[in-house]
Amino acid sequence: MPGSSVSPPVSAEPRPEALWEVAVFLPLPGPLTYLVPPELAARVRPGCLVRVPVGRRQVLGCLLEPTDTPPPAALKAVAALVDPEPRLPSELMPLCRWLAEYYRYPLGEVLKAILPGEAGRPRREVWVAAVTTEAEHPPGRRLSSKARLILDYLRDQGALPFRALTAVFPGCRGVVSGLARRGLVTFSERPPYPDATAPTLGQAASSVTLLPEQAQAVEALTAAVARREFTPFLLHGVTASGKTEVYLAAAAATLDLGRQVLVLAPEIALTHPLAREFRRRFGDRVALLHSGLSEAQRLAQWRRLLAGEADIAVGARSAVFAPLKAPGLIVVDEEHDPAYKHEGGLPYQARDVALCRGKLQKAAVVLVSATPAVATFYRAEAGHLTRLTLPRRVTPRDLPQVELVDMRRERGSRGLTVISQPLAQALSDTLARREQALLFLNRRGYAAVLFCLMCGHVLTCRHCSVALTYHRAAEALLCHYCGYRLAPPEVCPQCRSSLLKRYGLGTEKVEAEVRRLFPTARVARLDRDVAPHSGKAVFTLEAVARGELDILVGTQMITKGHHFPGVTLVGVIAGDLSLFFPEYHAGERTFQLLAQVAGRAGRGEAPGLVLIQTYNPEHYVFQTVRTQDYRAFYEAEIQARRRLGYPPFTRLALLRLSGPEEERVADAARRLARDLSRRLAADPELNRLVRLLGPAPAGVAKLKGRHRWQLLLKACGRPALSRTLDLLPHLFHPPAKTKLDLTLDIDPGNVW
Repeated sequence: MPGSSVSPPVSAEPRPEALWEVAVFLPLPGPLTYLVPPELAARVRPGCLVRVPVGRRQVLGCLLEPTDTPPPAALKAVAALVDPEPRLPSELMPLCRWLAEYYRYPLGEVLKAILPGEAGRPRREVWVAAVTTEAEHPPGRRLSSKARLILDYLRDQGALPFRALTAVFPGCRGVVSGLARRGLVTFSERPPYPDATAPTLGQAASSVTLLPEQAQAVEALTAAVARREFTPFLLHGVTASGKTEVYLAAAAATLDLGRQVLVLAPEIALTHPLAREFRRRFGDRVALLHSGLSEAQRLAQWRRLLAGEADIAVGARSAVFAPLKAPGLIVVDEEHDPAYKHEGGLPYQARDVALCRGKLQKAAVVLVSATPAVATFYRAEAGHLTRLTLPRRVTPRDLPQVELVDMRRERGSRGLTVISQPLAQALSDTLARREQALLFLNRRGYAAVLFCLMCGHVLTCRHCSVALTYHRAAEALLCHYCGYRLAPPEVCPQCRSSLLKRYGLGTEKVEAEVRRLFPTARVARLDRDVAPHSGKAVFTLEAVARGELDILVGTQMITKGHHFPGVTLVGVIAGDLSLFFPEYHAGERTFQLLAQVAGRAGRGEAPGLVLIQTYNPEHYVFQTVRTQDYRAFYEAEIQARRRLGYPPFTRLALLRLSGPEEERVADAARRLARDLSRRLAADPELNRLVRLLGPAPAGVAKLKGRHRWQLLLKACGRPALSRTLDLLPHLFHPPAKTKLDLTLDIDPGNVW
């Protein structure tokens, strides 16, 4: 776990001093000193949110502590006290200072990312749904083709937010209003996600008999909480081995010991069923925290935790900062998931923050996964984590049978198939038995690219250096990075040829193929296009759990944490898709995705079958997924990491320069690389321990109109990396008019 020295907690008692340090929510190198006016002096406390003047504007800030040393400049006064109750408990301040130091991020910006700000009214939005079939409500006149398409889409997808509909059918407001006037659709107002924050009454937990290995794990966790010492664990269990039951039981024991519980899930859609399960066991003692809540709802949950009205916090990545004063148990479920790394803004890794918080507050921290991150398993092997193992399923069936479909043998006279013959036959058999199937493809849209057969021109985004993805339902080419939209042209914009071809596939195309092959099946799709928020995702997943769907096509949203007893078949459409990504951990990500989605099969009474379509069946990733042997995968992967010098054997930092002018960005990157190389060469120790890679254009060389170049630092140990990063302020001084930015990402999740 990354570590550093931290400052002692600040007293929360009211203080009469007039001078206070304030961490302003701006990218400033340190706190500013303000004068607290007499009318506020008796009310302010550390952790309170205030509004202060900076230049000609007023911004939010957080009171840190009184000071007796006035700054050299003229003092300004605090303009307003936003909330008389502290937003930040003193117990969290050491963690905030660690975040600022470790990620080299301004303390004020750290607090801005953590604390709920000023709250407005709870968000609500308009939803639209089809209410009748045409046979029940015949039109007065015939529907237009667009109206028919929209109505069919609504009947297929069910109720959804109006903004989600307009994302698929731009400019459809008039058509939908016409359908509403004819009684074919209705509008309603509701929260933009299921209101999982509403208080619920707990129920007596059903009697669960733990397997011996589950009971041993609970005993180990409970003992660690009772000792009040920082103890990190890895709970490694196969899919459906009852890992959730282990930490539910440990949570109950933690509460009995007078401590609090923090539980993290990697995605918002997974927090809702998890929160419901905790509420079923513990009632109103549970608070929910995630970025999908409105500011008012997030603040309400935050205050419940601050006041001690709730002593269990459940949430996604940002819930790692929940204002619990004495957590005894911190759970990071699906700890391997890349979603725990925050991209943009404060680039924290929630798993590492959870470990640091556990160390600071003397809590037991349990990392939970069926496919642990390679670095996590390495630390467990080295004895830095206590490993708890659940080797068998608690469900009636063993692990599913996994078979590889060699797509090299599936070539037909008309080209490559989307669904191979073995998978099509397995789907037919599954439907005949009235069982359910999941089809996984980690790419949305209908076709990956649209290109010209004559000149080879590929339609790309105007603002990003990526190909536009064709979406058939929207009849548009979309950029998945910035949202740029282009109507499909009739001729090539470069050579004016009409020979334009769609290439590649996405979940939309798979869904269309499934509907063609099985027209009577109940089919749905789950990706960011049809479920842009957690509410729609939860609705669809619950429909699968209730047996209301036969086949679900989806991206990685369907791969983890879900219990579908009726699913007996899982099909992976393109297992190779992420394997050859330009990332050192591409094999790890592929293994985890495939093993996790395979774990959705056979969790009920009937046995499970997994078919993985691949062009590289001999690759060790597919062979170890087929045998479901994590240890064999780990041994192959760790050898490659050791040979190439990647984590866990080195520490990484990504330096990315961006700006509107490509040549200026490239020149600045080359100049920084040259100067940094000279500094490293002049220091024998750093020259031995640190390697600089680059500069080179980023994998997405242009994003949202800004060109990007990057450098990668690989260091043997945190001290060497830290000493190297200390050099940056002396080397990077871009002229203000160039609009160049340098961002630093410690322990980057992606290096391309």
